Amino acid sequence: MTPQEFANAVLAHQRFVAGRAGGKRAELRFVNLSGLRFPRINLSGAILTGINLSRSTLHDADLGFADMFCANMAGCDAQGSNFFRADMRGVQLHGAKLRGANLSEADLRPGTLSGTERRMLADLSETDLDDAKLNGANMVETTLAGASMKRVEMKGAAVIRSNLAGADLTGANLEGANVQNADLAGAVLAQANLRFCKFNGSNFKGVALKDVDLSGADVRDSQMARRIDSLPLDVQSILREHSAWIESAGARGKRAELANVDLHDADFTGMTLNVASFTGANLAGASFTHAMLMFADFAGADVTNADFTQADLRGANFKDAKALMAKFRRAQLSKAPLRTEKGQSAWPTSLAGADLSGADLSDADLRGVKLDGANLRGANLARANLEGASLVRTDLSVANTTDATMPGPIPPGKAN
Repeated sequence: MTPQEFANAVLAHQRFVAGRAGGKRAELRFVNLSGLRFPRINLSGAILTGINLSRSTLHDADLGFADMFCANMAGCDAQGSNFFRADMRGVQLHGAKLRGANLSEADLRPGTLSGTERRMLADLSETDLDDAKLNGANMVETTLAGASMKRVEMKGAAVIRSNLAGADLTGANLEGANVQNADLAGAVLAQANLRFCKFNGSNFKGVALKDVDLSGADVRDSQMARRIDSLPLDVQSILREHSAWIESAGARGKRAELANVDLHDADFTGMTLNVASFTGANLAGASFTHAMLMFADFAGADVTNADFTQADLRGANFKDAKALMAKFRRAQLSKAPLRTEKGQSAWPTSLAGADLSGADLSDADLRGVKLDGANLRGANLARANLEGASLVRTDLSVANTTDATMPGPIPPGKAN
């Protein structure tokens, strides 16, 4: 479609919306408008199936009731725009700016384009949804991981089986929302209104629930992390000694040695555990979100379903660790600066031989990491940076490497 054809279609649509003669509903199926600017445009009720609006500017636009099935809006600026009751099934909005937008009663369920077998989940990860309205929205199986959702209105929304891991819901209003079987690991819920919500089967690991209104909420069968003060007394003592050791640069306390200890579902959120040893430990389901773990040793440990979102893991050792379905979203796994007698050097993080099948390493910094012999089958490496990484005999079968920075060409199935 030429610019003139697009302009004509928009003008005809304005007449259609206004009920004037010569009007015609805009049909812009699969049109590429990537990177273009059209703020305040009125495309309410338009047919926009599969349209490419990535990196475009359409703030304060009216897209209410529009058919935006499987549209690509990644990185677009749609602040203050209206999407009321829009069909946004399968829409891709990663990194988009939607501050103050109205998505009330929008349909954000998964979608499958005709002629394809790919089932697309609506992706709103890393989006700016501060002050947005999502009241009554259908967000079943939607990805909202890492989204900024401060003061968002989501009363009565359906967020079943959705990923809200690491999302910031400070001051959000979810009263009466259905959030069953959702992943809220590491989410911020400070001063949020969660009254009468359904959270059955949801994951609250790494979530601070202080000052959160949960009156009338149903949290049956939900997963809560084990607080540090509920761990065995000897483990608590070891952690206190380690904290003193770190704070005094080794003058007091002692390095944490927690080899082969059962610490499943423990909550280490935001803790400083640099150089701690967890070799062979059971850390399945544990939360390390935002934790400081430089040079920590997880060799042979079980970190299945553990959450390392935004953790600093530079120089850490995960050799032969069991890390199925573990989360490393936006984690720092690049080389750690190391001072030696010969001067400044860098120590690589090792995931050699680790089982990372199904793990989420999206947006992670993996520069220079050792992944030799690791199993990354079905892992999510979207937008991860693997510059300089070692991938000898690494299994990348069915891995998602969309927009990832790889160290070289990826042969089908296995790298190198």
